[in-house]
Amino acid sequence: MSSRLSRPMAWAILALVMLALVACTQLVAPAPAPATEAPVEEPGASSFPLTVTDALSRTVTVASRPQRIVSTLPSNTEMLFAVGAGDQVVGVTKYCNYPPEAATRAQVGGITNKSLSVEAIIALEPDLVLAGAEQDQAIDALSNAGIPVVALRLLSFDEVYSAVELVGALTGHAESGTALAAAMRSHTESVQAAVGDIAESDRPTVFYEVWHEPLMTAGPGTFIGQMIEMAGGRSIFADVSEDWPQVSAEVVVERDPAVILGPDSHSDQLTAEAISARPGWSEIAAVKDNRIYLLDGDMVSRPGPRVVDALETIARALHPDRFQ
Repeated sequence: MSSRLSRPMAWAILALVMLALVACTQLVAPAPAPATEAPVEEPGASSFPLTVTDALSRTVTVASRPQRIVSTLPSNTEMLFAVGAGDQVVGVTKYCNYPPEAATRAQVGGITNKSLSVEAIIALEPDLVLAGAEQDQAIDALSNAGIPVVALRLLSFDEVYSAVELVGALTGHAESGTALAAAMRSHTESVQAAVGDIAESDRPTVFYEVWHEPLMTAGPGTFIGQMIEMAGGRSIFADVSEDWPQVSAEVVVERDPAVILGPDSHSDQLTAEAISARPGWSEIAAVKDNRIYLLDGDMVSRPGPRVVDALETIARALHPDRFQ
């Protein structure tokens, strides 16, 4: 099969890649051991009714421990299962593929206002919907139908920790949420301690390739951009203001990254053969030194419990000597 896709098909795939992010010898970055999920607690560990203010500054009251929860983002689904609320989840999006048990739940569409099915969600008779702040139209429709909806917007590691605690409290697993958030903070601190004393001049320069046609990268404000810095690297596009900018191939060659990272869904374009065929790229340090690493695309793009595993994976790729 040819590695070149028709332009319409390429754009269609790129659209899916961006939705998941809104997501030499070919090497796979060494992955850390899976994070331990928080223990499941007895129902009633949280106090109900529980009133919270969500990311849209809406006051939402959850009257009692939810029994039928719908998640409209993969990261939310991962948090629900990680705090021990998996058995309470009745609906997820078609992109919710982790943990594997999520695939057994009813699907309610995609992750945008247009692709989410409000009707399918209402039909599941949820007593809580965990949504994303960008899904404002769906949130309004569900709220008007009398369904409690809590919107999350997660832009930093600290916000992820707080969200895990909140999800635990909302679902009756407050102690589990608190314990998991604490474990995540500790994991992050241990990774940063391993690379924290590396001088700026000794930190490898990094190019993260989101897509190849058009060539796109992750800006410093994204989770990927933040993780590169926290893991002891220096993004060659740390000077851009956009989250997902299109960049010039010539500038990548000029800035000569020591390491190239990319999602495993993009693996056919991140082989030694494919990259060396790009004009000038065979002279890039990362290509000459065989430092091209594929990462779990879901793990690095979802602001959920596995974000700390993604951080360690990147740190191990950049500084393998610090994790022996």
